[in-house]
Amino acid sequence: MNKKFLLIIAGVAVVLMIFAMFIDGDEQQTQQNRYVEDNLVLKQKLAEHGISMSSPIKLQDPEDIAKYCKFFTSAEKQKTVEYCTSTELKDKASRFLGNIHMVGSSGEPKITIALIQTDPFMSEIDSVKIVFDETVQSLVCDCWQQERPDNFADVQEWIEGLRQFHLSDTKPHSKSKQLVLESKTIQLELTTNKDGYLWQLFISSTSV
Repeated sequence: MNKKFLLIIAGVAVVLMIFAMFIDGDEQQTQQNRYVEDNLVLKQKLAEHGISMSSPIKLQDPEDIAKYCKFFTSAEKQKTVEYCTSTELKDKASRFLGNIHMVGSSGEPKITIALIQTDPFMSEIDSVKIVFDETVQSLVCDCWQQERPDNFADVQEWIEGLRQFHLSDTKPHSKSKQLVLESKTIQLELTTNKDGYLWQLFISSTSV
């Protein structure tokens, strides 16, 4: 085999390698755009209610994820977190409300966690209802009233049900039943803390 032929083969190999790198980069960018799109839709919807949502911080380094995106006590569930975005929510008066985190593979979010901190009087309960309702509508479906999971008329009624249950009990932590809506599992949790009450909404793929 002569040198000229070897150089041609080497040149083709280099071109193919560069082409593959561009394809991999484009594919990864396309996959991560799912996070961008979901965050953008939610940001636009919340803005209609006067709630501002920051641009997402994106984390994919294992050390950063272990430090800032460790949401699960289960080691197996935490292993599913390969990519993470985090945003901050503020009300009309620019007061901090909470955060929305999206975690999963680099290809798509598997679990969305919305957190809202309220004072001891739950003065921010309307914001809880708005954020959780828009999160469900934007990331799951606008079909709650048709499906009526667990016979709740809407997300607001679901929230009120957990609030009443939690306030009538002495335990510091309460959680709703897991509901399935459009192949997604959704659940509410409510925790009494030193600042008042922490509301949490979990949306996950039923396969997680």
